[in-house]
Order: sequence, then structure tokens, then C-alpha cells
Amino acid sequence: MSASLRLAIALLAAGMACAQALGPFAASSNFAADLYGAADTRPGCWGYSDVATWNITFRPPAGYAVRILSIHGDLVAWIKSLPGDPATPTESAAGVLLGLQSTPRASTTGRCDWCSDVARAHPAVQGTTMLYVQDAVAQLQPKSRAQYDRAVNQLLGPDNKLLVTVASWLNTTGKPVHIEPTFTVVYRWEEIK
Repeated sequence: MSASLRLAIALLAAGMACAQALGPFAASSNFAADLYGAADTRPGCWGYSDVATWNITFRPPAGYAVRILSIHGDLVAWIKSLPGDPATPTESAAGVLLGLQSTPRASTTGRCDWCSDVARAHPAVQGTTMLYVQDAVAQLQPKSRAQYDRAVNQLLGPDNKLLVTVASWLNTTGKPVHIEPTFTVVYRWEEIK
């Protein structure tokens, strides 16, 4: 049993004393995207960048909200090269990332510039970002796999949506990057008081 799953179960037991909760439950998912995009003209950037976002909508019973307890999985990515495609240029690369957030999506926190509040296992610390994972692919290493296992304790917004965002940036490969986040979410329904 992973450390985040043990923590999620402990959080569930502690939370039962405060409010009626149902679960925990677990659900797995996988998304895929081929990202290339447009030339990135932002200062300090180069190459191409692209992004894709999906919404997972949970359906708790009336009077309940969704609390994400933990997330574990991986982000895999590789340079998309099909038979007959030209070779990937030497020394080319692209960054890849995965972000999981609740709504409303916050671009920055009120406590610091260039930050997004991060959800943590402690109930007093709430944020919108549950997970942020970065990796890279390169001509010399055309595929990557970034694993993660995180205790979260994040109450979703009233729309019960979990936002799954992937991106590629600084892509100088001349090709799309195929990105797939795969994960298991442990969650519970928590009575709204």
C-alpha cells in the first residue's frame, strides 16, 4: 500500500468524526494528446508550445462534495515519429507537463507572485493545484516517464470538476509530442455543512 493511500485512509477516518463521509472510492483514467501548437513568441521562450485540458466531473449524491484524498500515476511522453517521417533534428528537445487542479482555476495565489496555491494533506492548507509534474523529451532521449504519488486532501469546487491539463513547450523537434497522463484518484463524498 502506498504512503499516500495510507494517509488518505487515515484522513478519511479522522474526517468521519467531523462530518458524514462516504467512501473512499478510487477511479483511474488516461488521456492522450499530440501537442505541437504555434511558435512561442513570449520573452525568453523559443520553439513551439501547446496545451490540452480535460474536465473530469464527479457526481456525488445531493448534499455532498468531492474530496480528493490522493493521486498516483505517471506522465509519459515521446516525440511523435511515424515511419517515413524525417529524422528528429540533433539536440532538439521539448518540455512536457501535467497539472491537476480544482476549480476555480487560479493563475496565481494572493500570497506570492508567479505561484499557484497547492493543495496539501493538512486540512488547513487549501489550494487549487493538486499536482504539477514536469519532464522533457529530446532527440537523444525521445521518450520519458515521470511517476508521482501524492497525498492531497483537496475539496473540489461546487462544480465537482477535476481539471487535467497537459502541455508541451520549448519544442524544437519539428514534430508533435505525444503526451499521456495516467492516474488513479482516491476520493470520498463529504457532507456539505
